[in-house]
Amino acid sequence: MTETVLITGGTRGVGKALVDLYLRQGFDVVATGASANSVERAKVTCPDAQWYKCDLTQLQDINHLAEQVGSRALTLVIHNAGVQQSRDFFHPKSEALSIEDETTINFTSAITLTKKLFSNIEQQSGTWVFVTSGLGIAPKQSAPVYCANKAGLRAFCKSLNGQVRRHGSHVKVCEAILPLVDTDMTRGRGTGKISAMQAAKEIYDGVNNAKQEIQVGKVRLLMKARALFPNFIENIMLKL
Repeated sequence: MTETVLITGGTRGVGKALVDLYLRQGFDVVATGASANSVERAKVTCPDAQWYKCDLTQLQDINHLAEQVGSRALTLVIHNAGVQQSRDFFHPKSEALSIEDETTINFTSAITLTKKLFSNIEQQSGTWVFVTSGLGIAPKQSAPVYCANKAGLRAFCKSLNGQVRRHGSHVKVCEAILPLVDTDMTRGRGTGKISAMQAAKEIYDGVNNAKQEIQVGKVRLLMKARALFPNFIENIMLKL
């Protein structure tokens, strides 16, 4: 039986790279995009995936996606979709993305979709993959909501893994912690970025090796440095 993966935010960045990679590995790929336009473009450039429009800020879209998936067995669900809005609470200004929408996309929607598709993964003894960020561990001051969202998602992964052990389940839960990746979201910010495909490959390998925590790229160095000098690393990040 062909294995099936569901990838949120699959129309660009790391999500698109994951869609391409899993298709090459022979998976049936179900992927989402936030708008009808982005999904239509994806259908043209990547017709082998099964595409759904799913605005993760809208509960009705999440419900509709779950209805469309139905009782289909899923080998993997990769909660990849994410957005970042810079904010300065001391100097508020017009923002493209509200706090509520940013939090819903980055955090709440992943938990809601996990609940709705839980049996799809459980019947396959499949894997949940939650894409977080090194910023959920060592936050920067310029994106406080995003950093908090990713820290919350990291905590959710740990709790869900605790329930897996408590119930003796064969379901697996992976957290994929990303460094700065060269995507539309990071355009014009930072240096030393890795490519979206490199990030996707490291996630793929980590999932295959059943890692509960996939430290992608420079995150491995971050974790080592933080273990040795926790206050020093966090103070550096808080200047960004």
